[in-house]
Amino acid sequence: MSRRDNNSPKKQLKDISPDTIKRVAILVLNTLILTVIYFGTMGLNEPLLSFIVTAGYWLAFAGFTIGYIMYNRGFLQKGITTEMLPDSWDAAKKTEFIENVAARSKRSRWMLSVIIPIMIPIALDAIYLFSWPIVQNLFNIK
Repeated sequence: MSRRDNNSPKKQLKDISPDTIKRVAILVLNTLILTVIYFGTMGLNEPLLSFIVTAGYWLAFAGFTIGYIMYNRGFLQKGITTEMLPDSWDAAKKTEFIENVAARSKRSRWMLSVIIPIMIPIALDAIYLFSWPIVQNLFNIK
């Protein structure tokens, strides 16, 4: 068997865990729902409702992002090995510390399935807001 056969796309797709597929499906579904809600309310041309929805998205994005960073302790402990920890700690405490960092990262993954779908409509709206006038001028679109 050649090296190329080991890295075929079919083999790589089979190696994807069902948990990963489930997380990606949830991420895509959340993104679609939140994008439709965001642009659906923007299309109603109700200034107060548009402001409330935009502010709500920004506040939710900021809150979840700050919460995610704080829960993971600013990612300052990621990549720390037992040799880097204080010598005064015993092996059990060092192991517990390393496992706690990994556990926090794993337990906080669900927040990303909210943060990313909130971020996408905001980013698309900003791209439209700042890029559409340039495209209109470039192609003389009224």
